[in-house]
Amino acid sequence: MKDIYILIGILITISCKAQSPIINIEDFDFWESQENAYYKDINNYFNDFEGTWLYTNGNTSFKIVLQKKVMSYTGKFYKDAIIGEYQYIENGVEKINTLPNFNQLLNNPSLWGSFLLKNSYRPICNNCSPNERRLKITLHDLPRALTGRFTLKKITINGQPALEGYLWGNGTLIRDLFSDSLSPYNKLTVPTGTYIFIKQ
Repeated sequence: MKDIYILIGILITISCKAQSPIINIEDFDFWESQENAYYKDINNYFNDFEGTWLYTNGNTSFKIVLQKKVMSYTGKFYKDAIIGEYQYIENGVEKINTLPNFNQLLNNPSLWGSFLLKNSYRPICNNCSPNERRLKITLHDLPRALTGRFTLKKITINGQPALEGYLWGNGTLIRDLFSDSLSPYNKLTVPTGTYIFIKQ
C-alpha cells in the first residue's frame, strides 16, 4: 500500500511539472518563447477577424475566409492563431482559389498568423487608437512558391463590420513543396496594396 502512495505522489509531481503556463499572446516573443507554454488570445482579439470577407472593385474580387484555431502546437509551444483560405478574381478571371482546401486547412492553410501588431510596429498605423491591435498573417501563394505579409485592421463601413487589409512585400521565395528548385516568379498572384473587405 505504501508503494501505491509513493507512485501516486510521483505521478502528481510529474503531472504538475508538465503543465503548460498560459501566457497572453500579446506578450509573445519568438526568441524568448517557453517550451510547452500556451500563448493564448486571452482578450479574444482574434474573434473579430473570423468569417468570410469580400473585397470588390468592378469585375475584380478578393475573398478571404478566416477561422480561429485554438491551442495549435508549433513543435515547441502552443499558440492561438487565425487560419484560412482565399480566392482572387481579376477582371472576371479567377487567378487563384484555395477555398476548396478550407476543410483541410488544419494542416497547411494558405493564410496563417498570430501576431498582434501595436501602433509602433511596421507597417506603421497613423490612425490606430493606442490600444488597437492589427493582425499580421502570412499569405501563401503555393502555385508560385511565394509568401507575402498581410496586415488586417478592423474597421466599420456604413455600419457593417469590415477589414482594411494591406498586402505587402514582393513575395518571399520559399522552396517548392514538390522539388528543390526555387520559384521562377518574383510577384504574388494577388497584387500588393490595400483592400477593404466587407463581412459577408
